[in-house]
This record gives sequence, C-alpha cells and structure tokens, in this order.
Amino acid sequence: MSRQEIVDALIEHQGQLYSEAIGANFARDTPQELFHWLIGALMLAARIDSGLAVAAAAKLREAGLHKIDAILDADDARLIEVLTDGGYARYREVTTGYLKETAAWARDSFDGDLRVLRDRAEDADALLEALQGAKGIGPIGAAIFAREAQLVWDIFHPRADGPALDAARDLGLPDDAEALLKLAGGRERFVRLMAALTRAALDGPADAVRAAR
Repeated sequence: MSRQEIVDALIEHQGQLYSEAIGANFARDTPQELFHWLIGALMLAARIDSGLAVAAAAKLREAGLHKIDAILDADDARLIEVLTDGGYARYREVTTGYLKETAAWARDSFDGDLRVLRDRAEDADALLEALQGAKGIGPIGAAIFAREAQLVWDIFHPRADGPALDAARDLGLPDDAEALLKLAGGRERFVRLMAALTRAALDGPADAVRAAR
C-alpha cells in the first residue's frame, strides 16, 4: 500500500481531534473554547489513560465547569465529584487544584483570552514557554495544546512532534512536518493526521490503518 493510503486511513478512522472529543469547538478560536482545550491538554498530560482524560474533560463541560468563572466559583468537592464521574479518580485532588490555579492565572494574566498570550509571544518556543504558566502544564502539556492549536494559530503550524512522529516512523511515513503536511493535503487534514498518529502511538493503529500499511 502507498503512504497516501495509510494517511487517508489514519485520518478517516483515527482522525478525531482530542479537542472535539472533549466537546471544545476549537475552530471557533474563541477565548472559551481555547481555555477548555487548555484544561483538556492539562488533563491529557497526566500519567493517566488518554481515554479517561478525555472523558473527564468532557464531563467538566457537561457540568458547565469548563469556564474560568465557573471553575473559580465551584467548591473543590464539586470539581472532585465531576472528575470522579469522568473516571479521573487517581489525580482528582491535585487536578482540582491545578484547574483552580490555571483559571485564576488565565483571568489575572490576560483576562481569560489565550489569544493575548499568543500575540505577545515572539515565536513558537516563547509561546510554549508562556503556556507553562498554567499550573499543571509543563512541556508535554504545552506541546499537546500546540498540536491542535495549530488548526487556528499560524505560530504553531505546521507542527509534528512527540508520539505522533514515533507512530509515523512505525507506519513507514516521513517524520517531518512539511512532508506529512504534503501527504495530508491541507491544514485541517494535517491536524487530524497528528491526532490520528497520536492515537496510533497510544492505542495502536486501527484495523483499517493496519490493512493500508
């Protein structure tokens, strides 16, 4: 099978964005959706199954606890309850603290609008470092955020790193962002390819991807 067939199978069968899975409409590029993806990236960066992290981040949205003011107004017990319902029991107490501190940081540092942080940054590396001002977001969390932020933020596009490149090599694909962008055939498809390759690395390739390979 050709590289193009592998890419097409990845996008079709494993290309749902993680931001979509938690309920964030990232393509809108609004403060609220960006903040929800930030806390999603925070949760995905923990040493926990990515499926549980996605489920818990989605539960926060269902409960209305994906908004800065709502998080700051909620008591710890309520946040812990929602995280537990989402299966995020192992890190629920520390994550509750991270959510509170990150919400306060976002409100106090740039009035809750991550686009301000983006516009202040000189380059992608500076922006990745600035994102680590969020409690619980380290280099891995910042990279997770950037992976899907590149859908709407030029400063990060095209970006390919981490487990996505490991999966690309395992599947016989190039491990270079520009080459993968060319195979994807467009910006949105490229970002979906990054999500698909990340899933392939973490959960294994889908059957259709294996067949295409």
